[in-house]
Amino acid sequence: MTENSSAGLFMFRPEVTVTVTREEHHQSALSRYRVGAGASRRVAVQLAWCTIGSGKYKGERAIEVRLDGERVGELTYAMSQRYGLLLDTVAGRGGRAGCEASVFLGKRGIEIELLLPRDTSAASVDVPKVTMAAVDASATTVTVTDVPTPRADVGKGTFAKQKPAWITAGAVAVVAFLAAIGSQDNKPAPSSSSPAVNFTTTTTSATATATIGNTAPASTIPQSSAPPETNTSTTKPHATSPAKQPPAAPPKTSSTTAEEPPAGKCDPNYSGCVPIASDVDCEGGGGNGPAFVKGPIRVIGKDIYDLDRDHNGIACE
Repeated sequence: MTENSSAGLFMFRPEVTVTVTREEHHQSALSRYRVGAGASRRVAVQLAWCTIGSGKYKGERAIEVRLDGERVGELTYAMSQRYGLLLDTVAGRGGRAGCEASVFLGKRGIEIELLLPRDTSAASVDVPKVTMAAVDASATTVTVTDVPTPRADVGKGTFAKQKPAWITAGAVAVVAFLAAIGSQDNKPAPSSSSPAVNFTTTTTSATATATIGNTAPASTIPQSSAPPETNTSTTKPHATSPAKQPPAAPPKTSSTTAEEPPAGKCDPNYSGCVPIASDVDCEGGGGNGPAFVKGPIRVIGKDIYDLDRDHNGIACE
């Protein structure tokens, strides 16, 4: 029975005594097991490989003796060769070799001797192979539950839920915009004299010439039928008479270019009414808006919407 624990060691049979060398260099580790003269103490030690540091066999392998995890000496080269096969057999099976040892007081101070088996063949070592605990498959029942993998359904996200709302809002905005344009296109021509002046300045030269030619007879007819003193008063009331002449104007210009919506809603760079928007494209063209205009339209300022592609002054031809 040893004084210290041999747990975790494969202990060889204690049959013969084997001398340990170099104990004089490890007296501090051996001092924990002090003995008196003529007495001895039985301990368990571990055996492991080391490298000889000096002497004839410097650099060769030797068996090292460890007491409670600390080196206390080593076997000679010859004895290391003899018992090396036993160490390799134990290590090859995942174990750690160990044996009993006797601590006593000798000429070099506290000395130690090992008790090892007489038979040094690998067959004499019955070391159980260290393996991981196996799981008995027959005694284990594994239940597999088919859990459906969550997937992101198309059209089920937050964006998809909000998608109909913004589509509807966009459709309503487009319808309202088109209705506004239609209402402006269908608005009758103003009967006052000041819009007539604006009309002559914003339309083409051909239209202006036609207007001047039509207004001349209108101004002369009242003068021939009214007294001279009432010429001014009769001219102003009859200034609205050109409203009877519009049937001759439509063949020359379209309704889009002939009418002028209220100020502030049309871009001043174009004749007619080009709406003020982030982008305006020609109606029936390949643009994507959001606003559209029907041509032809004369560019009277800067072509900010790039409607006049051939740069001839007429856009959306």
